[in-house]
Amino acid sequence: MGVLTAVYAHPDDETFSGGGTYAKYAAGGARCTLFCATDGDAGKTSGLAITSREELGRVRRAELAAAAAILGFATVESAGHPDGGLGGVDQQVLIGEIVRHFRRERPQVVVTFGPEGAPNTHPDHRVISRATTAAFFLAPNASAFVEQLRDGVVPHQAARLYYVTWQTPSRDAVLKTIGLPATARIDVRAHRERELRAWRSHVSQQALQQRFDETAATDEELFGLAAGTAQPAPMITDLFAGL
Repeated sequence: MGVLTAVYAHPDDETFSGGGTYAKYAAGGARCTLFCATDGDAGKTSGLAITSREELGRVRRAELAAAAAILGFATVESAGHPDGGLGGVDQQVLIGEIVRHFRRERPQVVVTFGPEGAPNTHPDHRVISRATTAAFFLAPNASAFVEQLRDGVVPHQAARLYYVTWQTPSRDAVLKTIGLPATARIDVRAHRERELRAWRSHVSQQALQQRFDETAATDEELFGLAAGTAQPAPMITDLFAGL
């Protein structure tokens, strides 16, 4: 089993958008790594006595560490950019940070949000989709971010880039965004309990329980191939199939 890297904008994105998948691959021997662009310091508090954005950021970083440990991530990199403000961050800096993560961790498979920004179409989610897509193509390019190469990091080409997607929402769903077509269905039934424990670690976000139930608490998690090595079939059940 190889290396799978997830790139997201906020703490809890990793559980909402693929917690069962990451738990499954980690349990099966894959090395899973996580890049999180913000500390979620502009998010909900779910009734916790939080007095500042700085405090919420510290709380959510700790929640992320707990959830990532439950899911089985080997490493977690938190960039600490402003929650809700990723669009205002120097995009070359953000892309470079993701490139460095790819070059250091050397994944075969990369997962991030699609260009629509997940079911809630969050602006940060759309930014991280664009930045990760750019990083996927730039990480193997020896003329991109050459200062990293002087630090002993070497170019790396991940084999596949996947975007998170989901079933077409029901008529009465809270979020009605339609995702990109799925090309991979991952059966996560055996890992649902671990995913739920990871979600409960995000104590400050429990006000989003209904949204979690609708979009994340599923027996299958869906992904769409965005770039890279062709799949051996139009629909696969293993993100590493054929690699």
